[in-house]
Amino acid sequence: MRTILDADVLALKGATEASFVLGKGLTSFANFTRVGVSTLSKYASGCEEFRENVIPVDIAVEADRRAGSPIIIGEAARQLGFGLSPIAGQVEGKPLTEAAALKVMHEANDVSRAIVAAIADGRIDALDRKQIAQEAREAIRALQEVLAGLEEG
Repeated sequence: MRTILDADVLALKGATEASFVLGKGLTSFANFTRVGVSTLSKYASGCEEFRENVIPVDIAVEADRRAGSPIIIGEAARQLGFGLSPIAGQVEGKPLTEAAALKVMHEANDVSRAIVAAIADGRIDALDRKQIAQEAREAIRALQEVLAGLEEG
C-alpha cells in the first residue's frame, strides 16, 4: 500500500514535467535514457490513468542533469522535509556580464508576469501554479549560475 499522498505524487509529476521542459523536452531526452517518449510522458502525466507511473530515481537524476538543476530530486527532498543547495564548484558558473544580468531580469520578469496573469481572474488554479513554478525554476537556475560565477571568480 502506497503511503505517499496524491498531492505529493502530483507535485512529483509536476516537477518531472518542469524538468523535461527545462531540459529541452522529453523527445530529445528519450535518446539519453532507458525508456521511450510514451513512458516519459506517463511519468509527467497527472491524469488518473497514469497516477502510479512515477519517475524512477535514475531517470530523475538524468532529467535534472539535463535541466541544469535538481527539480525532481529537489521536490522529493522537500517532501521529506529537506532542502538542497549547490556544492561549491558543481553548478557551472558563467562570467558576470550584462547578458547574465539581463537573463536574471528576464527570468524574474517572467515570474512576475505569470503571477499577475494567475491572479487576474481572482483565483489561482493548477495550470497557473504550474506556470508560476516553471518560471520560478528558470529564474532560480539563472541566479544559481550567477552565484556559481561569483564563486569561481
